[in-house]
Amino acid sequence: MKHVRKLGAPQDYITWCNLVRGKSNENYSCLQNPQKANLHRALLREQGWLCAYTMRRIEESSSHIEHIKPEGICRAEAVGSDLNYANLVACFPREGMERKYRYGAQWKDNWWQNDGVEFVSPLHPNCETRFRFYLDGSIQAVRNHPAAVTTIRVLGLDHRSLAEDRKRVIVEFVYGPNGDNPMSPTQAQRAVRTICNPNASRFHEFCVVIRDALCEHVRQLRKLASRRRFGGRR
Repeated sequence: MKHVRKLGAPQDYITWCNLVRGKSNENYSCLQNPQKANLHRALLREQGWLCAYTMRRIEESSSHIEHIKPEGICRAEAVGSDLNYANLVACFPREGMERKYRYGAQWKDNWWQNDGVEFVSPLHPNCETRFRFYLDGSIQAVRNHPAAVTTIRVLGLDHRSLAEDRKRVIVEFVYGPNGDNPMSPTQAQRAVRTICNPNASRFHEFCVVIRDALCEHVRQLRKLASRRRFGGRR
């Protein structure tokens, strides 16, 4: 999961919210273009064009606006709370997509317990440290952190097809397009420092995953070098 730093809502969305806030018959579901399209683009830019839950590359055509705390729950608690920009992110897949994905926003659906205490939000500054990814694309909760364990389950972050997508990107980045040109330790360490930096406002797909995989790659290379060194002793 990549930490999302909220930068502020578009002015036309703020203006629209001020007009409808407090009206019992007006809520987020009434939002239309151009305000909705501008809001969607603002979230994508804020996230570097990555899905807030899965880190898949997304565009306007492949994503939707997601309420982290479900929209219906927000509305039931207080009129207007479903408009809160701090609760909005962009996620895969697009709105109205008929195919159902067993991970991410579709899998989470309206899940919400204990006011989010058991959920690792992409808005939390420490969210990147709660999970660890490996060269095969798999994911684990660091130290079995309870909220991370629940989040993996609720978002289906360990789903086989998502892990395979992560592995594909890892292999191409770490081992080259043909999988036969692995990075040296120096190259990998340099990449660790830069992989999560945006390029022209866009993050590399699965950047945090690649960063963890690079660290594992370096550890494996060092172990191999150590075995060779000690194995050569007489």
